[in-house]
Amino acid sequence: MQDTILLSKISRGLDECCKKEGISKVNSMSVIVNKRSCINSNNLFEYLKNYNENIIDICTEIKIEIGDLPDETAIIRNIEGDLIEE
Repeated sequence: MQDTILLSKISRGLDECCKKEGISKVNSMSVIVNKRSCINSNNLFEYLKNYNENIIDICTEIKIEIGDLPDETAIIRNIEGDLIEE
């Protein structure tokens, strides 16, 4: 259950960051989670593909790093993507 909540938090955080920075498509991203988390690149990609389909596609690369963080906490360390064309 904890990881479902954390996946949702990452999804919302990614959406907010992309809107703020004008990113239309995420090419790659890295996320830091704690060592007890069951989140990995595959399940995070699947979750984001379902809930952030407007900015995530099959070519998006996701890297998971392990850090000394509290439970239910993640840090989006890096996002690389295409900017919204005006």
